[in-house]
Amino acid sequence: MSFWIILWKATFIIGLLLFVGMAGWIIVGGFQDIKILFRRLKDRSDE
Repeated sequence: MSFWIILWKATFIIGLLLFVGMAGWIIVGGFQDIKILFRRLKDRSDE
């Protein structure tokens, strides 16, 4: 019985870590995309 508790606890913790990692990756990547978007819009308005 203890094996299953440890297995599901480890699965839960790994899942949470993956979720947090992917969320951070998406936030950072999205911020970079927005910076590129604004830079392109500024370059077009300057022309």
